[in-house]
Amino acid sequence: MAYKSFASGYLVKDGKVLLVHHTKFDKWVPPGGHTEVDETPDQTAEREFFEETSMQVKAIPAAPTAFAGDSNATPIPLPFHMGLEREGFDVPHIGCFYYMKQIDPSAQPKHQESEAFAIGWFGLGDLASLKTFDQVKALAAYAIKHYPR
Repeated sequence: MAYKSFASGYLVKDGKVLLVHHTKFDKWVPPGGHTEVDETPDQTAEREFFEETSMQVKAIPAAPTAFAGDSNATPIPLPFHMGLEREGFDVPHIGCFYYMKQIDPSAQPKHQESEAFAIGWFGLGDLASLKTFDQVKALAAYAIKHYPR
C-alpha cells in the first residue's frame, strides 16, 4: 500500500496548546499539512504552521541525535510522536508530530481563513470536551505536560 505523509506541530505557551479549527475535518487539530517533495518532516511542520497561523516557528527535537552528521548523512529533528492516520484521508497518511518553538514570542496567531474556521489556545481542562480526534486530545495533553522548557 502507498502512503502519503504529513507533519504537524504543537506549540505550548502558558500551559495551553495552540490548535486550529480545520475546515476539512470540522475539528480542532494542530497546524500541519502534507509533506512536499523537497521537504523533510520538520520543514513541513514549520512551513504549514506558518501558513495556518502566520507565526514563524522552529521544530524542537524530542531527543538528542545519535549522530552529529557528516557530508553523507544529516540528522533532522526527531518528532515526539509518529502515527498512521486514516480518517479524512484518501489513503493512510504517516504523520510526524513535533514540539514547536516560536521565533518571535510576542507574535500573535492569525488563522488562515481558507483552511481554518478559527484558532485558539486550550489547556488540559479544555481537551475532554473539545471537538477533535482522540489522538489530538492525547497528543495535546502530552505536549502540555512534556513540552521542553
